[in-house]
Amino acid sequence: MLVPFIRTLILYILIIAVLRLMGKRQVGELQPTELVVTVLVSAVASVPLQDVDIPLSHGVVPILTLMASEMLVSHFCQHHIGFRRLLTGNPVMVIRDGQLLQQSIEKLRLNTDDLLAGLRLGGYFDIRDIRRAVVETNGQLSVMLKSDSQPPAAKDLGVAVTPAGPFYTLISDGRVISDNLSSVGRDRAWLEREIEARGCRTARDVFFLCADENGNVIFTAKEGAR
Repeated sequence: MLVPFIRTLILYILIIAVLRLMGKRQVGELQPTELVVTVLVSAVASVPLQDVDIPLSHGVVPILTLMASEMLVSHFCQHHIGFRRLLTGNPVMVIRDGQLLQQSIEKLRLNTDDLLAGLRLGGYFDIRDIRRAVVETNGQLSVMLKSDSQPPAAKDLGVAVTPAGPFYTLISDGRVISDNLSSVGRDRAWLEREIEARGCRTARDVFFLCADENGNVIFTAKEGAR
């Protein structure tokens, strides 16, 4: 039992390392080469896991080879536009000025139902409001609305907006994240005051607390802590 455990642990750590080196894309954002490597890595890793008689190197070597190949391809893609376009293709416009582009849609082997579903998921329900819609090389839809259909910005309305910084998680499930506390320019004393002001005694009573540099706080106490 010890041998399968160790083999599984080694492959587990190796695959995590490979995926970390490939970057932080989500599955839906993978380029074709990245998707191929991801699928192949999972397939290759399963072989030595299923049969302990197969040397572990038969899984490790192919995984490392795939990782090295992907890193090499990524390097060429970064520095050679032609090579990048050969592997990933080009963005394709599928809507122009509220009209579906039939040839482009057929070229991508899309159907109108899938295209409209993708638009609805992005919050676009009327194609007449769309100036340009482009299917990117990773399959995602980019949409530009017509000028008269775009939501007004604060400057269009003449409204003064107070700049807001990002929120940082300061407490997660009772644990204080000190690095984030310094990022918002606060100290433990400030944090303790914020906790007490909201009816809790210590950070252990807090399920979630985040704040920005302006002192705005979002707070959730643990159930039964108050």
